[in-house]
Amino acid sequence: MRRLLPIFAVGFIIASLLIYVFGDSGLFEFRRLDSYRRSLEANVEKLQERNSGLTKDLGSLRDDPERSLVMAREIGLYQAGDEVIRLEGGTRGSVSYEVGDLIKLRRSHAARNTIFKATGLGISCLLVVLAFLGARAARRRTNGGSRVRS
Repeated sequence: MRRLLPIFAVGFIIASLLIYVFGDSGLFEFRRLDSYRRSLEANVEKLQERNSGLTKDLGSLRDDPERSLVMAREIGLYQAGDEVIRLEGGTRGSVSYEVGDLIKLRRSHAARNTIFKATGLGISCLLVVLAFLGARAARRRTNGGSRVRS
């Protein structure tokens, strides 16, 4: 029994460390989720900045009719009677808006987590069985190899 406890403790510690580091809720998974959280926060900040810029643009469009005319001309809308001069060879500037990054959480390989958990638990079970058999053999040696029936 004295040998059983340290072997069981070592097996338990090994299994726990494997699960703690490599498991689906271990250190590697925590770091991956923390990186994902930081990218989401950065994306939210970009979207909030974009939203405040669009809010300012909307306010200026409501207050200044000339600005709305200029923006309409930028996208190709003209009033009746406007004269349009097109220069050949010139490039037309296009305005593009970025809405935000599409960020997806990539799931880690489930098989990896299962393998590490099964390995850790298998090692600990094997060590417990070996410790039990070792303690049983030691008991037989101390009793002289004979069984005492009651």
